[in-house]
Parts: sequence; structure tokens; C-alpha cells
Amino acid sequence: MKILPLPLMLCALPGVAVAQAPDVTADEAASIVVTGTGLSLPPGTPAYGSVTIDRDRLEDAASGRIESVLADVAGFQQFRRSDSRASNPSNQGATLRALGGNASSRTLVLLDGVPVADPFFGYIPFSALVPDRLALVRVTRGGGSGAFGAGAVAGTIELASATRDQMPHFGASAFYGSRDATELSASIAP
Repeated sequence: MKILPLPLMLCALPGVAVAQAPDVTADEAASIVVTGTGLSLPPGTPAYGSVTIDRDRLEDAASGRIESVLADVAGFQQFRRSDSRASNPSNQGATLRALGGNASSRTLVLLDGVPVADPFFGYIPFSALVPDRLALVRVTRGGGSGAFGAGAVAGTIELASATRDQMPHFGASAFYGSRDATELSASIAP
């Protein structure tokens, strides 16, 4: 009985596998490059009254917050009056045309075509959206705006990420505030 555990433990050890050398080197392998662009806007888009905010305005935001840039759009309303620095993300929501701003956002917010709002509670984490990393913002007011359907009760806010050509190669910022509050950020775009 004392000898039996030793063979069981040896069987439990994994076998040593020897890797084979690759047949083709990385330089010889064919590389695949995929490029693409988004679909063009539908013909009925002008009927919804879209507002486009360009990269220059996004970079000039004094607060560095996307909600202060969106405040330039007529009808934009947040759930709370405080910005994303002072409130919990679960308290942040957006609406257009005064359809009742609450934490369950009435506006569909898309980042490169992907919904940003929390799928269960509907809040929008504005603190995760940095204006310096965006190329443009297109705000479309109106329920069910175009192809976005029922998710856009009050309208749609489309955020497009900046391309590598639009981003600076190196960026850094440091902020110091009252009560020893600090904010540091850095980015490198190859």
C-alpha cells in the first residue's frame, strides 16, 4: 500500500513535449493587411438634424471632459448636473430634447459603432471617454434616429476614435488640485 501512491503521482505528472521547428519563417509567411471604412450615412440623415463636433473643438475642451463639449449641443441634458469627475459612473446618463434625463440613458451613445452604455442599467461612463482620443462627435436628435432603431429613444451620439495620423506621437498631462488631488496621463502613438 505504501508503494501505490508513488506510481500514481508519477502518472499525474505531465509529459514533456518538444516543440517542432516551424517550416516557414515569419519573413516568408504572407502578411494580410485589412483596411476598411464605415458605411456612408443613409439618405434620410439630414431630416434628423445632426450636429457634428470636429476634432479641433474636442481638443480645445478646457475641462478635458466629453460632457462639457456635448453641452454645446442644443437639447443635451445630463442626469446629474455634476460632471464625471465628481459623480459615480452609475449616476451618469444623457438625453436629448428634454425627454427626461435619468440614469437610464435615453440617448444611444456609440463609440466606433459599439454601444457605450451599460447594458443592464443604461448609465454612460463619461469618465472613460477622453475627448483628445476622438476624431469627431455626431449628435443626431430624434427618436429612433435612422438605422439605430428603438435604442435611440431621444437620439444618438456617435463617437469616432481618432486615427493614428490624427493623434500626436507623444502626449502627457499632469494636473494638481486642492486636497492633493492629482491626475496624470501619458500616451504614445507609434
